Amino acid sequence: MAPAPLDSLYEAALNDTLPSSNEEIVPYAHGLTGVDLHVNDITTRGLWASIAGLAVIVLTVRLLGFWHQYFRLAVTIPSTREQHRYWARGSPLWSKIKKTLLQAPLIHSRHNKEIQLSSAISVGTLPSRLHTLLLGALVASNVVYCALLDYEKMPKAALIAELRGRSGHLAVINMLALILFAARNNPLIPILTVSFDTFNLFHRWIGRIIVLESLVHVIAWWVNNENAVGYDGIMEVLMHDGFAQCGLAAISAMLFMLVHSPSAIRHAFYETFLHAHQFLAIVALGAVAGHIQIHHLPQKPIIYTIIGIWASERILRILRLIYYNVSFRGLSKVHIEALDGGACRVTFDVRRPFFTPPGRHIYAYIPSVSLWMSHPFSVAIASNNEFPCKFTPKNSPTPSVFGNTRNCSKDISKVPIHSVSCIMAARSGMTRKLYNRARSSPRGVYTCRAFIEGPYGSAEPLDSYGTVLLIAGGVGITNQLSHMHHLIQGWAAGTNATQKLVLVWSVRSLEQLQWARPWLEQLSRMERDGRELQIVTYVTQLRGVEPVNESQEMQIRSGRAPIPKLVEVEFEERIGAMTIGVCGPGALADDVRKAARAVMGRGKVDFWEEAFTW
Repeated sequence: MAPAPLDSLYEAALNDTLPSSNEEIVPYAHGLTGVDLHVNDITTRGLWASIAGLAVIVLTVRLLGFWHQYFRLAVTIPSTREQHRYWARGSPLWSKIKKTLLQAPLIHSRHNKEIQLSSAISVGTLPSRLHTLLLGALVASNVVYCALLDYEKMPKAALIAELRGRSGHLAVINMLALILFAARNNPLIPILTVSFDTFNLFHRWIGRIIVLESLVHVIAWWVNNENAVGYDGIMEVLMHDGFAQCGLAAISAMLFMLVHSPSAIRHAFYETFLHAHQFLAIVALGAVAGHIQIHHLPQKPIIYTIIGIWASERILRILRLIYYNVSFRGLSKVHIEALDGGACRVTFDVRRPFFTPPGRHIYAYIPSVSLWMSHPFSVAIASNNEFPCKFTPKNSPTPSVFGNTRNCSKDISKVPIHSVSCIMAARSGMTRKLYNRARSSPRGVYTCRAFIEGPYGSAEPLDSYGTVLLIAGGVGITNQLSHMHHLIQGWAAGTNATQKLVLVWSVRSLEQLQWARPWLEQLSRMERDGRELQIVTYVTQLRGVEPVNESQEMQIRSGRAPIPKLVEVEFEERIGAMTIGVCGPGALADDVRKAARAVMGRGKVDFWEEAFTW
């Protein structure tokens, strides 16, 4: 005998097949009976208005900041060092806001240093003070909207139905921001100059909110159906009704995503996590769309808008891949050069000119190692219609690593005309496989097909600052190299006001100095138009060795970099407005943030951090 359709279950309840006391509950067990669509619309406008209002505030602050920087740049480009003194003074009020809110960690000085339960288990990082306030407001607003019910409704099943409708509606509304904030082509990143790392933080928290609201939605549905048709009736519905089955598939996918998304699991099994996360996201999105479509619920335009955004962003990524990697000359390649110290110098041979502002990153696809997996890399140097120096590292136990340039040659037959160069640390997964293949290849260089997508990200323009202090740890040098290259090129072209550029790079061993040696040598030889350039490298595992001055610009020092002292010295000797930027391990970034905040109230000092946390 064929199973009874869903409607017959409720009809049976209304016809006293079930106890008569349940008759008044049955209408609220499904459909829109009891759901307050008007208040749902109010919560939609409230959520979107709050997000739009925040975006307008951020945009206004950014525009004012850009106008100030542009005016300072226009005034100070022809100025002497003495004339920069005016811009060394900062606003006491704005400095206090930055120190206590905009650049402040949540508590004490910890922000990007990972919280470790053990040497192998990390539970993530703490959000900043500003991020915590915004996240708190986001969570509180969703709680308030979800609890905005008519508590005098009778019977209580009507109240539960209203909660079911509200929680499900909010979950769908929040998906719009969830998908947008996770997108690589998120238009808000360049418009607001807010980093992908920040949007990724909000993506994770919005995802948790959606799962909780979906759970409330399911529990409210279960309670009314349990009272109306009983447990057996619920099983009958789940077995034969497509509407309920789509809902079950959606909540199951969401719960799996919640379970496998904690930081410890993400970091331990990143590639597995990413594949599973993407698959489950597609399942959840499709199941929610089916859930809404079957009964033509009011959220149908919203869910199809979300799907449209997701699909459009994917299409744009494919177009980027085709544009930079496919031409009549063939497909793009990558040359991976294994270096001592556990890293590779990676050069992508792209098929069209690749112009990128400093501080950007790309995603690399290397099918021979990972079929469809992409990995982010910060761009160090992008060369277009040039023949950049090809360097073969020379093993040497001495600390004299900056002087020898005899291995630098411009071989037009081997070096690509359009290239994007990065440094890749060999950790696990794809990066470790690439390093091992390069190590085992002839001459330590592995060449294969590869495709890049980008550039992505945003960064504060540094051209208007009289003093720029760049601090890097390990492969964080890649990001800082792009800023150095841009600024030194600007000196020759007369397009920036920077009078003093200082790079502090912290590495563990002498071998790791080879990672950026050819680029640092080239940058130090470029025309500087009388500007001051200093490159100081600290080797933490090198103890008891006197400082080595390889040239006027380059120095090697042993031990850990004394960040507070370095920042204080450069602040006292600054020329005009000063910016301090860091890219490296979380502990180093937190130390630099603390030192920068310590001097913010005494002059014009800005701080920025380039991070890429998952």
